Amino acid sequence: MLTSEIQIESAASIARPAPRPLGHQIIRNIMFGGLRYLFIVPIPFVMTPLILHKIGVAGYGTWAVFLAINGLTSLADLGLVGTLSKFVAEYHARRDFPALTRLLNSGLGLFLLLDVVVSVLLWLAMPLLANKVFRGSTLPSAELIALLRLFLVVIAANILTQLFASVTTGLQRLDLTNVISAANPLLSAVFGALLLLRGLGLRGLVYGYIAAGILTVAAYLAVVRTLLPRIVLNPLRFDTTEARKMFGFSLRLYLTQAAVAVHNQIEKVFLGMLVGVAPVGWYDIASDIALKVRGCVGLVLSPVLPAASELDALGDESRMEELYFRTHKYLALFGVPSVCFVAAISRRFLELWIGPGMAMIALPLSILVIVNFFNLTTGPGFLIFAGRGYMKPGVQSAMLGIVLNVVFSLGLIYKFGFAGAVAGTSASLIVASLVFLAAFHRNTDYPTGRILKGGYLRPILCSIPLLILIFSICPAGNLSWFGLAVDGLLFGVLYSSAILISGFFDDYDWSKIETFVPVARHARRISRIA
Repeated sequence: MLTSEIQIESAASIARPAPRPLGHQIIRNIMFGGLRYLFIVPIPFVMTPLILHKIGVAGYGTWAVFLAINGLTSLADLGLVGTLSKFVAEYHARRDFPALTRLLNSGLGLFLLLDVVVSVLLWLAMPLLANKVFRGSTLPSAELIALLRLFLVVIAANILTQLFASVTTGLQRLDLTNVISAANPLLSAVFGALLLLRGLGLRGLVYGYIAAGILTVAAYLAVVRTLLPRIVLNPLRFDTTEARKMFGFSLRLYLTQAAVAVHNQIEKVFLGMLVGVAPVGWYDIASDIALKVRGCVGLVLSPVLPAASELDALGDESRMEELYFRTHKYLALFGVPSVCFVAAISRRFLELWIGPGMAMIALPLSILVIVNFFNLTTGPGFLIFAGRGYMKPGVQSAMLGIVLNVVFSLGLIYKFGFAGAVAGTSASLIVASLVFLAAFHRNTDYPTGRILKGGYLRPILCSIPLLILIFSICPAGNLSWFGLAVDGLLFGVLYSSAILISGFFDDYDWSKIETFVPVARHARRISRIA
């Protein structure tokens, strides 16, 4: 069982209460992550039609490029986000508050410096970006440059938010991280929608995101001060030794984060340069849904880095291997049916949501959902390696993915346009993922067969036949919104029943489920009878 040991405050020589077992923390964090997605998943389904209605396809594509630029600025963190989470978890587990103070003040100084450097560089580059990346935009060049420079406030706020989010994540308070990170897009959508309805157009979206970004930074700052009352944040107390230690780890982590940003955003930039902003909007719709599905399933991974860092600090290899297996198992439990269902209903969903004219996005959406989930299966291994401080396989596969994505996407978009964007990112993600998975299992000798058989086999065998049966009786093309909802509910019930009967859950799983849902003991009896 994944349990934490009682820590002792050496400075005061006073024992503190035993923390909750690590397994409980992981489940709690995942549950709050699920609640977060209940709030943020509906946002694009409301905002996308509203934006298309108010500013048109070209306006939506222009806004998608704004968001792509914001996404690419995550490259500026130099890997410090994951690094801070790792070291916060380690220092806090050892109750080393002096080191934690040095870490946070050094991190704050570095992030403020990054904010200044990124803002200045982008301010100077805005005329070039407006001329090169917004092909087909209906906005005058002067207005576009002015809005891009206003948008720098959003970029600066988001960079600073990453610092505070890494602290709450390292403290394994993903409940708070998820609450605040849900509030950010929710407030952005509310403010942006209100200003759109008042006729402010793209400028209204920018203003809405600025207001939400500032409020998010303020909320994170208040939470961190509450969680760590002993820590006095002061960037002037920058510690060069601590900074060198962070960079020694973060630069190895950086390339993997850069790969994520490239895979998620580079196609939009290339499409804006080579084809036009309208295809950027098409790709953004498909990519955004795929990333929402990936993010929702990826909640399973959110506690793994701090948990792996803690287990590595304790030298507990047996529980590290069990963490890897359990993470894959739950990833398969939620991910396989989600991906299969979204792929099955993608065409009808898009027709009902934004009209038959967008049905052409259905196949790209299905491909991106499947490919993103396959790439997500590298997450458990990558985060465990990161928790150990061993980044070489992740760095190598990330470098390969970046090179392949840039080369494939640029060439294929130039040749095939919108379709080339989907093909380029899919091919690069698949190759890079296979390379990493092979390296991880070769390095650790963790059994692949246990992962495939104990984790993925039953969810696949329960999902695909059920979907074939459901949609052969009632084809998705004939369904209304209500029909899709009923089919989704029916699939969820049948899948849950099939998984329960299949013996997917073992005694460890049931012990954790019953801790949070006591009534589940009745389901356990049913599974044993079956």
